[in-house]
Amino acid sequence: MQGTTGDLLGQSDVPVSAESVRAQLARILASDGFISSQRLCRFLRFIVERTLENDLDRLKEFVVAMEVFDRDDKYDPSIDSIVRVEARRLRTKLKSYYEGVGSSDPVLIGLRPGNYVPLFRSLTPAVKPIPSVAAVLPPRDDYTTVAVLPFVNMSPEPEQDYFCDGITEEIINALAAIESLAVVSRTSAFQFKGQAIDLRDVGRRLGVQVIVEGSVRKAGNQLRITAQAIDTGKGYHLWSETYRRELHDIFAIQEEISLAIAQTLHAKLPVRPLRGAYLPPLEAYTGFIRASHLVHQQNVPGLYAAIRQFEELTRAYPDYADPYAGVATGWAALALFGIECGAKVLPVLRRNAERAVELNPESAEGWTVMGGISAHWDFDWAEAERHFQRAISLQPSNYGAHTWYGMVLSMLGRFDQAESELAAALKLNPLAASGFGRQGFLSYLRGDDSTALQYLNESMKVAPDFPDSRLILGLVHMHRGDYGTAVEVLSRHIHEMPIPTHLGMLAGALFRAGKPDECQRLLAQLEQAAKTQYITPLAYVGAYVGMGEHDRAFAALSAAIEDRAIFVDLLNVDPYYAPLRKDARFDKLLRIMNLHGRAPVS
Repeated sequence: MQGTTGDLLGQSDVPVSAESVRAQLARILASDGFISSQRLCRFLRFIVERTLENDLDRLKEFVVAMEVFDRDDKYDPSIDSIVRVEARRLRTKLKSYYEGVGSSDPVLIGLRPGNYVPLFRSLTPAVKPIPSVAAVLPPRDDYTTVAVLPFVNMSPEPEQDYFCDGITEEIINALAAIESLAVVSRTSAFQFKGQAIDLRDVGRRLGVQVIVEGSVRKAGNQLRITAQAIDTGKGYHLWSETYRRELHDIFAIQEEISLAIAQTLHAKLPVRPLRGAYLPPLEAYTGFIRASHLVHQQNVPGLYAAIRQFEELTRAYPDYADPYAGVATGWAALALFGIECGAKVLPVLRRNAERAVELNPESAEGWTVMGGISAHWDFDWAEAERHFQRAISLQPSNYGAHTWYGMVLSMLGRFDQAESELAAALKLNPLAASGFGRQGFLSYLRGDDSTALQYLNESMKVAPDFPDSRLILGLVHMHRGDYGTAVEVLSRHIHEMPIPTHLGMLAGALFRAGKPDECQRLLAQLEQAAKTQYITPLAYVGAYVGMGEHDRAFAALSAAIEDRAIFVDLLNVDPYYAPLRKDARFDKLLRIMNLHGRAPVS
């Protein structure tokens, strides 16, 4: 970067560091007034980063038009006023932000009329509490927040639940592709399945302005689907319709419902069809949603069964993209959980993911999996970013894409950008413990243990025994030197759910807490289990680092990289690995993963 930070930020009344400005930028981009407007986010990020890099020559109207708004070299500002119009919108947005949720923020980012160089000012900092679940999605004026609740099965056959869930999910996916809508993910919306609910209370808990609900009756080849959209603040119906059709019309009905909701909410529709161009045979579609139903049960046997069914569909219907994406997602999940060796599943994972996006280049799920392959298996971080950004552009409300993009940015040490993506994911899935857990993990990576504990407490309120948050909580206490509490946290439910990585971390905590015999007992348990099942080498890494056994830790880390154990990529940012960083072998491992020089190691 040219010049000093003080020179660079000379517009400020009080000098502001580049890190503080980037942290403020992340807060603004993650706020309710900005998160759904990709164009304004891109504009603001561009002018801030160019100013921080002292690259002010690129903040000319002609350059901004080409680099932010995709105009070509024939752009004529006297004819096309796009930059000036969007600059006015940006100034208005920033004013609203600082008059509202940003009123107590520590840094001001402003934009003067007639100038595309932002100003930065230091303001009085304030400690902001972690948002409660009920307050994650406050109402907004510039876009509409929507939740689609599970459609009720009114069919004579109770087993048709999977069919109703499939219709609900198709509508969620279609609406999630619309930029002016923020659509709550399936995970949070389906928590209300089968409950007698007050829609205003649901709206408050999900933080949404509109709820879509309905029912499905399927009898033979006859369908009756009723759907309605309800304003959660006032409680009145915005729209309702009943469709009586034959089963083969299911795709047309889903499209009509999605379009009717979007038009009722005055949403700007994308050019492409909401559900994609390819319409599979009805039997292929029903097979796909039946297999997807198994995936959503979130257990290992269900994943294996779903993969088998998806694979059968790929053989029977080789031009249908969704089952290929299902196969890839299933194997990726098993590798993520440490059930399967990542290196061994890579060929089938890559083959199916590539086929999915080849058949359907507009598959957000397919591009998300491609991003995971590029990051965790290929260590090609630039390609991973392109894939995640492609997924988000196709489906702005795709919870998984925001989540995994945020985690990859964390691995690269780009914490401010990671915070923005993970905040977007949390807003789209406000009732999931994992969202708060990942925010807590990011705070831990940044060395902010107190904020990490606040987020993890929120996670525990949602799901007291969510394994990932419990592991992160143990890491935070170990980072604070409170090994006794770490042992207590990591020991809870370890016998009912003996997850290998948790066992290894508990072994390390026990050693540091002065209990080496118990540590050795857990290591022996891992070694015994390895005789009959795959055990990720990361389980041993957790133990060996805690024990100070650095030679064994490096050997296990090398094995983890060879196995493509997901989350070995955190090596350069996780404080737990600090004892290894002065060893020359550490740098060699980073180079293998193309992480050398990409992230902070202090």
